[in-house]
Formats: sequence, C-alpha cells, structure tokens
Amino acid sequence: MQAQNLRTSTVIADKITKLPLENVNIYNSKDNSITNEDGLFVFVSENKEINLSLIGYNDVKTTYDEIKIKDTVFMEIQAINLEEIIVSDAASIIKRVHENISKNYSLTPYTENFFLRCLLKKNTELVRLQDIYGKVFKDKVFNTDLRKETEFAVEILNMRKIGIVDKAEITYFEFPNFNSFLRLSSSILFNRRDNYNFTEIKSEDNKFRKINFITKEKNENNQNINGYFIISKEDYSLKEFSLDFYDDIGSIPYQEKKGHKFRTTVYRITTNYRKNFDTNKYYLSNSKLDAKVEILGDNKLENSIYDFTANLFTTNSFTGENINSNFSVDKDIFKAKFPYSADFWNNQNQLPLTQELNNFLKRVAENKDKKKEFEVIGNF
Repeated sequence: MQAQNLRTSTVIADKITKLPLENVNIYNSKDNSITNEDGLFVFVSENKEINLSLIGYNDVKTTYDEIKIKDTVFMEIQAINLEEIIVSDAASIIKRVHENISKNYSLTPYTENFFLRCLLKKNTELVRLQDIYGKVFKDKVFNTDLRKETEFAVEILNMRKIGIVDKAEITYFEFPNFNSFLRLSSSILFNRRDNYNFTEIKSEDNKFRKINFITKEKNENNQNINGYFIISKEDYSLKEFSLDFYDDIGSIPYQEKKGHKFRTTVYRITTNYRKNFDTNKYYLSNSKLDAKVEILGDNKLENSIYDFTANLFTTNSFTGENINSNFSVDKDIFKAKFPYSADFWNNQNQLPLTQELNNFLKRVAENKDKKKEFEVIGNF
C-alpha cells in the first residue's frame, strides 16, 4: 500500500477563538505527527485514518480524504475547571501511578523513530534552526532506579540546519545533548516522592486527574521545582507531565564564566504519552523543552536574552529496528554534521516550517554573501 503524504494548508484551530493550535497530536495506529505553532502539520502514513488529540479538547476522528479538502479543522474545547482545589490524597494517586508502571510502560529495551526541531533566538530574533530525523534506542521508558541511569543511543538518518552568526559575537550558546534531553524526559520524580507536596486540581473531564507538585524545600538556586501530572483514571497512566525548575526569577543568582555574568531564568519541559495499540504500552509521543538565558552586558558584550526551544516527537514507536549509532549522545546537538537530502524530508513526518522560520531563511539568504560581517553555518 502506498503511503499518503498529507502536506496541507489545512489549519487546526480552536473552534471559539479561531486561533491555531500547537502540539496537536496527529496519529493513527501506525504513525504520529504534531502541529506547529501555526496549526499546520505534515502526516505521512499508509493508513488513511487520522485522529486529532489535544488535552482540554474533544478528540477528532477523520480521514486523509476528508481533511485534505478543508481550509480549517476546528477542535472544540472541553469544559474543564482546573483552578478549584479539592480535598484528596494526591500523593496516594502518584503512588498508584508508580505501582502501575510495569503494566503501562516498557521497562525493557526498544527503539523508536523521532523528529527533533531545535530553535535559538537572540533578543527575539532567530539565529539557529536545526531539524533532525533519526532512530533512538532506549533501555526503558522511565528511569525507575536512581542507581542506574537510563541508557540511550541515537542514529541520525538526515538533518537540516542553518545558523547565522555576527562575526563580532563572542558568545556561543551550547545546545543540550541527547543524553540530557532524553533523561530529563524520562525522569518523573517517582523515586523522590517524599521531597514533594502534591495537590489535586479538580477537572470536569472524567477521564483524567491533574495533580500539581512542588518541592518542600528550595534548592541551591533558591527555587522550588514544580509542575504537574495529568493522569488517566482508567489505568493510572500518565497523559502529560510538566517539570519547571524555576518559580522565583528575581532570586536567581548570576553565574560567571570568563568574566561574563549570566543566569538561566527558564528551564521547563512538558512531555506527553500515548498508547501503542500493538504492544498495549505507552510511549513518549512528544516532548518540548523551553529555556531562557540572560547575559549581563559589559564592555565586550551587550545585554542579551537567548531563548531555546527543543521540540521532539515520536514518529513510529516500538519499531524493533536495529540502531547503528552514529552520533554521541553526550555531544552538543548543533555540532552534528550530516548531509541534507530534500528527497528524504519529502517523505517524513515532521513539523512544517512556520512563517517565522521562512522569514529567517530569507534573512540568511540575503546575508550569506556578507562574509566580513556574518558567518553562515548550515547544510541546506
């Protein structure tokens, strides 16, 4: 059967506000994709069935033929009250999630295909774009044993990246490595439950519970780590997990490196999970990391704010394919050097380029010959 390649201008939007919806899961029993911030998506699959899912909205079931002729697909928000505090033993619910890990998740080695987009902005202006498609080996979904870190291996199948650097710039912003990003996605606090306070937030959605958490004590940066779980009432699986390392920006101390002062003011990751119907196990469907770093100006540097985003989603879960590791999971992701193939990208699930990214590529093209002022790093 030939794969359907749905590249469409159809926008997924909120029915009431008409605004585009980001990170909507586009999936069927075999393949997965998500929408970008413009509500656009690419979906490649041999199966014509298409499902749309986003927490807080009613699911939409449609087909390739139905969706390709529409300008907009509207999703209807559910009536959910997430602010009212209710009385419950939230910690016992988290314990039930922990007790059901082996039933709901794979704790043995497996492989997945993934798409990763990394973006870097300096003072709100894009300076780097990197898209990676590859395979990842994981020895388990979650790190359930503090004595043994989760192990990963990555095979990059294709990549496209572009960056523009002012040659007067003396700051290099290091991208995270796969190890730190994937470990953060797989660490969900179950081994440190006694360090947190849990509070359940009432929801009118009968399928899920939402439980907020916060550390009982501040850390060395004078911050309380906080976040939330969204948990299925049916089987105590995680639907969504969010972890935020900073809650009081004003008290974050500056660090110093080579005489320059800087501090991280945002470091937040949100991860979603979906069930594979062949294995009956949940897997990481998508994960988004947001970070912000402030640099104090001096006689060599201007005041700068760097915003970094990494958006990863699993395109195919539990594939059973072998991994030919070709990039160190401990290396800065932007240091990866692999060729770009337009034919390859034309047949993969991925995030489409947003209007902002298209404008960035145009700006790079307009400045690429100004070699005295700018250095352009890229492979497409």
